[in-house]
Formats: sequence, structure tokens, C-alpha cells
Amino acid sequence: MVIKKSFFLLPVFSLLIGISSSAQNLRTASVQSNLPLDYYAGTGGLSCAPLKSALFNIIAANNKPLLYADVLTAHPRTDKRRNDANTADIVWDIYSDNPNGEEPYTFTFDKNRCGQYAKEGDCFNREHLFPVSWFNDELPMKADLNHIFPTDGLVNGMRANFPFGEVKNSSNITRNGGKLGTGDNFGYTGTVFEPINEYKGDIARALFYMAVRYESQIAGWKSNANADNILNGTSYPAFDDWSIRLLYKWHVQDPVSQKEKNRNDSVYVILGNRNPFIDQPEWVYEIWKCTGLIIATSLSDALSSESSGIVLYPNPTVGDKIHLQFKVNFSQPMVYKIIDLYGRECSKGFLTPNSTSMRVDIRHLSPGHYLLQIKGAGVAESKRFVVGAR
Repeated sequence: MVIKKSFFLLPVFSLLIGISSSAQNLRTASVQSNLPLDYYAGTGGLSCAPLKSALFNIIAANNKPLLYADVLTAHPRTDKRRNDANTADIVWDIYSDNPNGEEPYTFTFDKNRCGQYAKEGDCFNREHLFPVSWFNDELPMKADLNHIFPTDGLVNGMRANFPFGEVKNSSNITRNGGKLGTGDNFGYTGTVFEPINEYKGDIARALFYMAVRYESQIAGWKSNANADNILNGTSYPAFDDWSIRLLYKWHVQDPVSQKEKNRNDSVYVILGNRNPFIDQPEWVYEIWKCTGLIIATSLSDALSSESSGIVLYPNPTVGDKIHLQFKVNFSQPMVYKIIDLYGRECSKGFLTPNSTSMRVDIRHLSPGHYLLQIKGAGVAESKRFVVGAR
């Protein structure tokens, strides 16, 4: 079992009783990112197609393509985790992981590589989230770790080169709940593969990455195999309308996890480039908003759900900043205040509209307990956090 996002209550002083806080992924240690401070220089103030092109120029530069065989040796670095018993390293397979209980099966990198398979759980191989038939089996796409994950061989074969989507009718269900079947995905009614909710955002961000990294090529892929099921034959917006709407929905519903951040850092060491939508999730909206197909959802909509719309991490922290992750974009102005246990205001500022993440400077705070209050347009949310000794 791997829990990527969860919330719990902390009984503290009466001022703070009942305030929720995010728990880190139990199988993923939070580490300092290796993102250079100037990596995305030149993107400020851009949106839509110009932002997409600016990101293409950044992530295509200094890229160190792999041979396809090299993917096998890279995955133990990018897709390894501890098992639930914390006794061994196993393959982090998004097609078999069970977030709510024991996995139906697990793989190790040194013993379970395919070969042949007859049933689910026999072995793992390399799953291209953007199928190889869509880019004519060519490099560097075929060996781009940003969209290649180790997964169960049989489920990989089941997914084949079908688009991802949500399934209403299925007789083909994997042991962790993935489905192959049909549904109405914003008007697309063809066969699709639906992963479990825990990894829908991961997949959406990987596919958005492909549209940026291969901006100069993707327009010519529409006629390859069944790529025209999701591609529209342009460099922008690259995807069909239904696919943009579905992938954005998944991106919002399944925010960036620590797993993705750590993987992004590992891929950067190997390939020399990154997935910008893991580093800056709000760029998905900023790029594709000009299609008119997606809208920034208000924060009040997120806070009306059964769990908080805001994740604060790391908590406790010994760093200079705390990170805020919003489950959805919000469009109205929002003000934040940091208050100490005596009710004194320590700092305040504004949250950037149409963002899904931001950083708040806390270097001026002494070690102790604090309350972050976020207010605006009739919405109020509070988060408790702890600053440790630096």
C-alpha cells in the first residue's frame, strides 16, 4: 500500500484544534529538489502557445537521450520504493499498486523482468504512457524516461495503444482496479484504459510533457497508428478537445505528489531535463486556457469537498519556505496571514490567482507552532504548521 495524499487531525492548543495537515507519502522521503533556480528563466509573463514554446526550448536543450536498453538500468533509480513491510525494495508499478491495502503482487528489479508472461503478476516491462506506435517507435521518444514507467507486462499489453480515459462499461479489470472498456469521455466513446485514481494526475502530466518536449514533431504524429484518437495535428494545442478536458480534469483531481517530485529529480540527473508540470503545476492551465476548454475552478469549490483543498508541506519544516499545493486552480484574489500561538500576525501576502502551487517565505519565523490563514471571497481555510530548529 502506498498513500500519496492523506489528512489527519492534530490535537493542540484551543486556537488550533481541528485544523488539518497533510501527511507525507509513507513510502517516499521528502528531499531537497535539485531544480536549478534559473532553470525556467524566460517564462515569466508568458501563457498559452508562447509559454509552451518557451518550455520546449528549455527542456529540449541539454537533453541527454538514452538508448532504449538504458531504460532498464534507469528504472531502479526512478521507480523504486520500499514494500509495505519496509523489508525490501520493489518496483513502483502504477498498474498494480494498491493505495488502500496489500498489493496483489510485487516485483523486484533483479528477478521479475519480462520475458514472457501468461497472467497478471508474472513480470514487469516498460510502459510508454504515450505509445511507441504514435511516434513510429523512434528515439529519443522511445527512451524518454519522463513518460516510461515499469509496469506489469500483461496490463501493459492490455492497455496497448488505447488512449487513457474513464470507463463506464468493462469486463476487463486489473487486480488493482484498472479498467479497459468504453465510456463517454467528453464526447469520445472509443475504447480507453482507466488507471486507478491515485495515478491519473501522474499520467496526465506525463502526456502534457510529451506535447511540450516534442512540440516540433507532434503535429506530424496524428496519422501514426491510432494517434488521431487524441492528437489534432497541430503543435498547439496538440491534443483533441476531449483529451485536453480529460487530462486537465485528472491533473486537477490528482495533484502532484512527492513521488512525482522525487522521480522528476532523478530523471533530471539521468536525462538532463524535467517535466515542467511537476515543478509548476499551474502551467497546465496557463498553456491550455486559450483553447477555451478549461476553466480555473474557484477555491471555494475545492473547500466544499470532503477533504481540504490545500496541502501544506513539509510539515514540520526546517527550511526557509513552506509549499502550498491547491487541488484546483482558483480565480478570485486570496490573502494569507501567518499567526503565532499568541494571535500575533507574523506576515501576510497574496496568493496568485490561477495557480495550483506557491511558496511562502518563513525565514523570519522562530521555531514554534504557527497558523496559516487563507481568506477571500467568503472562503476561509486554516493550516497548522511547525517550524523546527534550523
